[in-house]
Amino acid sequence: MHNKRGFILILTFMFMVALTLMVMGFLFMASYEVKDTGAGGDDMKLLYLADAGVDRAYRALRDDYATSTQTGIADLRGSDTALSLTMTNPANMSYIDTLFATIDNVADQAIIRTFDSNYTNTRIISVVPWVQAGRTTGGSGATIQFSYTTDGVNYITVLTQILPNSATLVNYQGTAITGLTWSQIMSPNFRLRCMQTTGNRNPLIGAMYLRVTYGIDTLTESWKNASYTALFPITLGGGTIQSAVITDEAAKVHLNYASQTLIQNLLTNIGGIANAATKAADIVTYRGAGLTNPFDSVEELQRVASITAADYAAAHDYFTVYSFINSNANRPTAARAPVNINTAPFAVLKAIFDPLTLGAGDSTSIANDIIAARATPFTCFYSSNAAVTTDFLDFVNARAYLTATERLEVLNNADASILPPVSAPGTVTGSRTTEFCYAGTAFNINSLARVNNRNFRVNTIRGSSGTKTFTNFVGDATSVGYRAENFE
Repeated sequence: MHNKRGFILILTFMFMVALTLMVMGFLFMASYEVKDTGAGGDDMKLLYLADAGVDRAYRALRDDYATSTQTGIADLRGSDTALSLTMTNPANMSYIDTLFATIDNVADQAIIRTFDSNYTNTRIISVVPWVQAGRTTGGSGATIQFSYTTDGVNYITVLTQILPNSATLVNYQGTAITGLTWSQIMSPNFRLRCMQTTGNRNPLIGAMYLRVTYGIDTLTESWKNASYTALFPITLGGGTIQSAVITDEAAKVHLNYASQTLIQNLLTNIGGIANAATKAADIVTYRGAGLTNPFDSVEELQRVASITAADYAAAHDYFTVYSFINSNANRPTAARAPVNINTAPFAVLKAIFDPLTLGAGDSTSIANDIIAARATPFTCFYSSNAAVTTDFLDFVNARAYLTATERLEVLNNADASILPPVSAPGTVTGSRTTEFCYAGTAFNINSLARVNNRNFRVNTIRGSSGTKTFTNFVGDATSVGYRAENFE
């Protein structure tokens, strides 16, 4: 009997131990589930906060796009006067200077097309046609009719002007043309025409051009300046948006269109990358002649065998596949991706000048001078208006350390147009890198969120007009987007 009671006691003890373990296990599981649910909730908060940062950054881009807080103005000169009829010296209309063409009778037509291609990535705000004209003196005067066509056939009159009795060339403004796009302006069917309607004196045509006002992007824009960065961190929903940094993709070098020379000099300027020449050659080989294997993302750099993890870490912020590609570039005629002079970092700017035949240290000097000068942003490559002091032409001509030949070298390299800034074009020499532009079409948004000391980052590409997908090369049939997420 005594042994039976002892056995029951042992069973009871074992049962109590088992029950205790079960309860403890249940409590542990319940606690784990609560913690897991909490961690899952934090994960969702981090995602939502990071996306809120992306949206906040996009709003800054959108507001700038909608209001065009900073603008540039360029007088677009045409290069093709071959369609002009019977007039004298029509080629003189290609430039805005003291040369002129002559309309000899009412059967003459002064026609110009194929316009300056330095600004085709900018957002157009207004387009105003201008004609520079005078007339031979004496007689009963002359009246001109100034018009344009977008289809090459149907002309719309923007100005009817009685010319004064003077051979002095005067600029006359036509009615603004609304709704024009860059694809229309760059089409061979877009033409400006000037004709004589009355009078027996010959009109003198100095130039026909388009004055285009457009939005530019700079490091002083609302999406980049102190008023924007001061917004962060933003407390929201039990966490914070630590930052949402915006970077202009046009400040970078395009992996699919940069020359081997440009890539090599950029890798050298970044620093810490050995054998830059070999690695630049490998990048060009990887993408293939004629872009048979184009880069679809910057991450793909890591597939180039000679690019190490350290190389990629150092270089990836300097390259892009999302910036604008200028299919209308003419120096030489080829598709290239221009670099925004107002946002590019020193390493990129210097790499553009390094291959040119400049004096020792000059590429460093001009890159530093650009950065110092753009507190008042560059607005155009060339302006015929002497009051405009923010054009690149005047900036280069003011660099005392450059010889006349070196200035021409820099200007010819940076100009996408076949039209020189003056009527004597000079010789285009030296290695071509890429031209400058004044606006971006794609922006990198890097948003960092924090909840309970946990960080989560979203990195994506957006266009200021709302675009989320982009093509990576001319003729690309597939538009792709970019988004990366990671915990830190």
